[in-house]
Amino acid sequence: MRAKLAIYVVFLLAACGLTACNRGRTVEAARENRPPSVTPAEQDFMMKAAQANIGEIDVARVALQKSDNKDVKDYANMIQSDHKNTLEDLTDLMIDKNVQPPKTVAAETQQDMNRMNSLTGPEFDREFANKMVSDHEKAVELFRDHQAIAQNADVKKYVNDVLPRLEMHLDKARQLQAKLFNWPNAPRPEPNLR
Repeated sequence: MRAKLAIYVVFLLAACGLTACNRGRTVEAARENRPPSVTPAEQDFMMKAAQANIGEIDVARVALQKSDNKDVKDYANMIQSDHKNTLEDLTDLMIDKNVQPPKTVAAETQQDMNRMNSLTGPEFDREFANKMVSDHEKAVELFRDHQAIAQNADVKKYVNDVLPRLEMHLDKARQLQAKLFNWPNAPRPEPNLR
């Protein structure tokens, strides 16, 4: 009798385990089929912002490998660190809003990286600075434009949290660019009063 009871308990536990596993798959499948909880414009913004972050991280990684210039390396370290953090936050937000995060950079960024990989020395450093200015001008414009139209509170918060950092990156990129091109009226860093 005890042997039959033990076998019954084992089968019962196995059935419960399978049900729990299937429930997990069902929740996952339902989440995958759930529509995004943001507007199409917000989805587009998040995709562009995520691809921009991935691109900045990749370009900074290349700069850290190829450049011997301390200023370039310092800037690249800051970019890599900051954009990894903002990408993690954005990825969490996208998953929460049921928007599939991209895994690759935009084709234009990949072309730029391929071209930059063929450069060396000061030529690479100047091209890196030019790309950082150009990319951050586009990013600041994207975030400012979306700041005005964002409807979802979480997306608005993300935009408002990240925009000041992007503006700072742009200022520092312009300073780096001016220094590398030896422009006489290069903007000087403002004192950090915080």
